[in-house]
Amino acid sequence: MGTVAADFAAFVWLVLQTHAEALHTPGDRLDPVRSLLVMKQADDPSVPARWMALAEKVTAVYDATDPVSTRRWASTGTSIGSARFLDRLARRLAEQLVAYAVPEDTPDGISVFFEPPEWSLEQTLDFLAEQGAFKNLLLTPEARGSWKFTNEQSKSPTFDVPIDNAVQDWISGTSIPELARAWMPDSIPSHPQMLELTVQSIKQAFEHAISWTAGALINLVNTHPLLTPTTPRLFAQTAWHIRHGVDTEQAITLLTSGITSRRLAHQIGRAAVEAGVGSGQLRTWVADQQIDGWVNAYKANAYEVEDLLDYVSKPANPLNELLRGRPVTIPLAWVGPAPGDGPVTLTHPGKKPATISVSRDGNQIAAIPAARHHAALTMIDSGLDLYHYLEAGQLVTTLVPASM
Repeated sequence: MGTVAADFAAFVWLVLQTHAEALHTPGDRLDPVRSLLVMKQADDPSVPARWMALAEKVTAVYDATDPVSTRRWASTGTSIGSARFLDRLARRLAEQLVAYAVPEDTPDGISVFFEPPEWSLEQTLDFLAEQGAFKNLLLTPEARGSWKFTNEQSKSPTFDVPIDNAVQDWISGTSIPELARAWMPDSIPSHPQMLELTVQSIKQAFEHAISWTAGALINLVNTHPLLTPTTPRLFAQTAWHIRHGVDTEQAITLLTSGITSRRLAHQIGRAAVEAGVGSGQLRTWVADQQIDGWVNAYKANAYEVEDLLDYVSKPANPLNELLRGRPVTIPLAWVGPAPGDGPVTLTHPGKKPATISVSRDGNQIAAIPAARHHAALTMIDSGLDLYHYLEAGQLVTTLVPASM
């Protein structure tokens, strides 16, 4: 990694491994390498010849390597040198993990018919830190230089921030300004360079190099042949938490579903864990809290509320239904006792995202649920002449015949 030749060698290795695992693959195993566009477009025939010579050398090393190792190294996505380094590190970690295995002859021993036990995220991070794994990851070409707080003018390190503690701080959901103050306490508070160095290091290390190599390492550890069925495995999703800087599965779900605020995802994730709400029920649980609940519980700003509305909204095309002469029905969140059927009015929330109220005779009687906010707002903003009324406890909207 770090050179074109190393990247090319890693690609050739992956091609060879893919060919080895495929059944009845026609042609020569290096044909995918020869067919690369750059090979065919080279003006000088000696250029592809030199690259193919390197491919042949990689092939010779591949053929001389134990098949189990070739497969493991290909799974990392790193350079071959880094893959070998990570595999050696994985063996050392696996040897340590074996000591935590539950004796198979104990009354509460884990049956071989069940999945091996998996450590929590916290246990995994503690173990990796104790074993110096994160420091070792920084030695790989993929991660080297990614974790540094350097003065751009002098090009010399100005702050020494231990990577082990920093990983824990980042995953805890601590804000970036607070991280900057904790990692560089001797710097001038709120100095622009302090924040710049923090953001730069987080982006290069946690969001890329460390999450990538840590994920590869954990996979190598968890699949190591030294581990027995009763040996605990490291938390498989650790790399995702390092990448996104949150400590719950629910927060990961939010951040990979359109929520852009790490702060918001972290808070909602923690609240969901406390409420016993899993990722499968998260969307409905968040929607049921409504816009006012998001603002009060999580201090969500306008931008964050828009993100949450996009996340909880149910797919709908109300204008298409109205223009086809069909009524649009929306369930309501009641403010008080449900009144009888009859006409109602909808109040536009204004420029800031807010709950759309449903009123009769100037008094609010209900609100549009967050999951239907976008559908209701689309109808209000359409400019169409609409008639809103209650029927069987739901809001029904139709197009006034004269405007059809």
